Amino acid sequence: MKHFYKTILTLFCLVMGTNAMAQYQLLNPGFENWEGSGNSNRPSNWSSFPQSDGSWAWAASTAQHHHRYGGRPGTDGTSYVTIYSRSVLGVVANGNMTTGQVHAGSTTASSSNNYNYTHRGSNYCHAFTGTPDSMYVWVSYYTANAAAQGSVRAYLHGDSDFKDPNDCGNASLYKGAAVAEFSRTTSSNTTPVWEQQRVPFTYTGTSAVNYILMSMTTNTLAGSGNANDSLSVDDIEFIYSAWLDSLSVNGNAIAEFRRDSFDYVFECATMMDFETAHIEFTTQADDAIATLDSMMVGDFARAYTLFIMAEDSVTTRTYHLTINFTPTCDTVSNLSATVIDNNASITWAPVNGSMTYEVEYWQTGENDSTTINTTSPAIVLTLDYEQQYEVRVRAQCYENVYSGFCEPIVIVTEAEPVYECPSADTIMMTEVSHNSCTLVIENNDTAEYIYEILLTLSNDTITDTLISETRTASFLNLVPEATYVMMVRTVCENDNYSNWLITTFTTLPDPNAVGIETPSSKQFSLSPNPTTHSLEIASDIRYNHIDIYNQQGQRVMSVNENAQKITVEQLPAGIYTLVAVGENGEKSAQRFVKQ
Repeated sequence: MKHFYKTILTLFCLVMGTNAMAQYQLLNPGFENWEGSGNSNRPSNWSSFPQSDGSWAWAASTAQHHHRYGGRPGTDGTSYVTIYSRSVLGVVANGNMTTGQVHAGSTTASSSNNYNYTHRGSNYCHAFTGTPDSMYVWVSYYTANAAAQGSVRAYLHGDSDFKDPNDCGNASLYKGAAVAEFSRTTSSNTTPVWEQQRVPFTYTGTSAVNYILMSMTTNTLAGSGNANDSLSVDDIEFIYSAWLDSLSVNGNAIAEFRRDSFDYVFECATMMDFETAHIEFTTQADDAIATLDSMMVGDFARAYTLFIMAEDSVTTRTYHLTINFTPTCDTVSNLSATVIDNNASITWAPVNGSMTYEVEYWQTGENDSTTINTTSPAIVLTLDYEQQYEVRVRAQCYENVYSGFCEPIVIVTEAEPVYECPSADTIMMTEVSHNSCTLVIENNDTAEYIYEILLTLSNDTITDTLISETRTASFLNLVPEATYVMMVRTVCENDNYSNWLITTFTTLPDPNAVGIETPSSKQFSLSPNPTTHSLEIASDIRYNHIDIYNQQGQRVMSVNENAQKITVEQLPAGIYTLVAVGENGEKSAQRFVKQ
């Protein structure tokens, strides 16, 4: 006999009534436990004719069942029950056993005074609270009439003395029922042939569930059987569903879903689908409890565990679903360059979803290359004069996910110009705030010149351009914490210009922004900028040390002294930020270009 889940319960309906403990399986469902002796010997929690009441109970007091040893195929139990019919004065009394009590009220077998019933207030009742989905029962049935049928019936009913068959048509008295009716399985009443009957519970009634009334009989028609018809029963089990009926992701049903398959993989079409994945499912039974847990198992993979527990809190199923996203990154297109002198402005079409771009360039015919990362689809490269370069770009769309490099383009820088127009000696940014600054042009020549001034963001967006006849110019409405490039050249006669003087500066953080430490705005400049070997530092503060950072925010150089000139020729070509820390902790920062 299969060992089923049982609530350990000594059930006395007289004492416990409708307050009985939760019960989801029958007590003694495999007929392993027996009590009494002789004619009164019976399986525990079951009764038959010797325990009947009614005016004809005395005539029906002979036992019509046997305690059998063994059981259905695969059992590890030792007992089962056999009920049989007998003829009394020419009237056939079908075998009958119930979890309630037999009421013998008439000598006419089909009389409504003969029934099984839940006898509340006695030992002949079975408290029950579950709502199973199916009933499984093993039977071996012999009958002389091949057309006859035996049955095992279960009725879940409310707080009443429910009668089978009298009340089986009154939906207000019961909640649901499972009825197994079957033809004979063996042609010999001495040789059992076992079959498992599996029947669903149907819930068409309206009552609560307080009790269960089980009845088994050798014939579905009272008095219609034959003497010595027999029905053997073993292992009655109620099944509670913990199956899924459907599973979907973001409204898309998993096409290969089967309730008896427990592992699935779903591929999302987009990163947004992956990040906002919504799991939907339905359980076969409304009263099942589902718990959904998830965890990341990779950069683009999330594992879900769906645990289903049936009403009985014993039957469970666990489904596994892995949701993946396979990222792609489009190749950069429309790569182009505009060359002015030795400065090449490189642009390309933005790539959807790109986090950053990797720009690689090299002199044609050389093996060494330089790589610069930028978040903007544009960059300015300062190159050697009269040289041919090749440039290519690739996009980074996700962490560790890159496109391929696009085909390189060829650029040729111009010949180094010879200017007769004198440039200013130096330019310096002063009074730098979060949204304004002042340009100071220093020129040892006492003559007055006209200057062309060009202010751009570091991504080459021109923010201001003007012609100035003075050596100072103020700029307003700047972007906080943005890096600007200031370019100044002298305008001479006959459309003749000097070389550009270039410096970079970074506006301060917005003082109204919470949690921002505002660095010092003291006068501070670097020259030459761009540089190939060394930097001259002009500052009106003393500083304790200097740190230099690359574009990735990594410190690449430190000088622990108040130096006026530092050597940077050992740094790779690129854009760097020099931060000077004063004696009182104030900071000044400027960007410079190392060629």
